[in-house]
Amino acid sequence: MNNKLDFTDEEIIQFDEKDKAEEGSNLKNTKISNVVHLLTALFFMLFIVYQLYLLVQINENRIGRILGIGTVLLITVASFLALIPKPAFRIIRSVTMIAGLSLIFLLKLLNAPAMIYRLDASNIPSVLNFVVYVFSQTGKLFLLLYYLVFRHNKKLNSKRKLVIALMSVVIVLFVACLIMECVLILKYHSNIDLSMKYTLVSRLLYCFGYVGIAVSFMLPISEIDSSDDIMNQKPDDDDLMFSASEEAKMSSGEAKNPALGEVDKDFVIY
Repeated sequence: MNNKLDFTDEEIIQFDEKDKAEEGSNLKNTKISNVVHLLTALFFMLFIVYQLYLLVQINENRIGRILGIGTVLLITVASFLALIPKPAFRIIRSVTMIAGLSLIFLLKLLNAPAMIYRLDASNIPSVLNFVVYVFSQTGKLFLLLYYLVFRHNKKLNSKRKLVIALMSVVIVLFVACLIMECVLILKYHSNIDLSMKYTLVSRLLYCFGYVGIAVSFMLPISEIDSSDDIMNQKPDDDDLMFSASEEAKMSSGEAKNPALGEVDKDFVIY
């Protein structure tokens, strides 16, 4: 009677080679993900430094600026925590990222009545400012919805094309915001803080920070990330099954503990 665990030496070698190839791909994806998370955190950190400088130099709207710094700081911390492959830190990262995105969206939402009141269709700077506001809020809302709806749902996360399409829209929205803000600053000399040069740099940092978040959400997610799934902890039935390569190793007496940080091939990001 044949046993399903019996494999030829050639099949076992093929399984081992496939595992090694997957491990190499997973390691490469992890390195790329870490670079994206680090750059995103640095962009936001530099933006915060600039806002702290403005807080000292400008007396107006200090409370609003402090609140803005606090929300961006939460997102910055979450980006740095993504570099630590520990379950506890991943859970903290999830809570921090959701809190940061939620607060910054709600705080900006309070400006909606004033933005609508100041909108003048005959005034180009007014129209550009309004469109920048709408695009920026929409981008943040999409990032927040992804984290609340997609990231912790394995079935939705497996739809790579949908996730990539959603994050691509976010990137387009923030890049469009950057272009319009550059037009406002360079052509209409509007929204300048203390100097045109530093204002432009701050807008670049702000845009690249959010683009970095979107890109990180598009990258494959490691298995250890599933530990920060605070909304869906129940494992799938498939998680209880051995793969063919694992069975082969067991039959050959070479079973090993699975490597931590293996990338989920079904996909995700951040």
